[in-house]
Order: sequence, then structure tokens, then C-alpha cells
Amino acid sequence: MKISKLVLSFILSVSLFTQVLSAQIASTDAILGQSVVSSSKEKLVQIVSRDDVAKRFEELGVDPKIIEARIASMTDEEASRMALQIETLPAGADAGMSILGAVVFIFIVLLITDILGVTKVFNFTKPITNN
Repeated sequence: MKISKLVLSFILSVSLFTQVLSAQIASTDAILGQSVVSSSKEKLVQIVSRDDVAKRFEELGVDPKIIEARIASMTDEEASRMALQIETLPAGADAGMSILGAVVFIFIVLLITDILGVTKVFNFTKPITNN
């Protein structure tokens, strides 16, 4: 019985990390409003010309014209490789911290279930119920 409670608590804690997806109908205006980028160099120029990116480059003391000249001098292979790296980078977080967060969350869930007397995983806890 205790094993099934442990498995159930593990499944519930893992299910909290799943993302909820929602499907919506795409309007014609939304589809046609998106700009289509034909080459990797154009994609890099679009990324560099964004306000937040340009502001950060100015903070670092880099002239945006120099960046555009460097992008123009890249080969297609270099530009596509850099565009792919930009697309695959995590947005604002790294995977190590996500895994660490998941481990801490599971530890806290198991600790709470031990204290409530549902499971007995850790020896240093005392359940609040006397079953």
C-alpha cells in the first residue's frame, strides 16, 4: 500500500510539470501579417535590428552598422549555423536550473507527504498522524 502511495505521489508531482496546450483558429490577418524570412542573413539582421537587441549592443559599445556589415560578410553556412543556434537557445533559463528546480520540488512534495503520514520515504520525519 505504501509503494502505491509513493508511486501516486510521484505521478502527481510529475504531472504538475506538464504544459497545457490550447489550439486556436489562426486568422488570415495573423498569418499574412507575419513576415517571411527567406535567408538566414535576413533573419540575423531582423534579430539585430530589434529594439532590445540594439539597445544591448549600444550598452556594450558596439555600433549596429558594424554588426550588419559583419552579417553581410558571413557565408550562408555561417549565417544559417548562427541562426540555428539562436533559435535553439533556451529563453531566459538553462536546463541545469530547471532540473535542479524539479528535484527540489519533488523533495518538498515527498517531505510533505511524509509529514502528513501518506508515505515513509525519509527517516528523519515524524508523521503528524499515528496510523
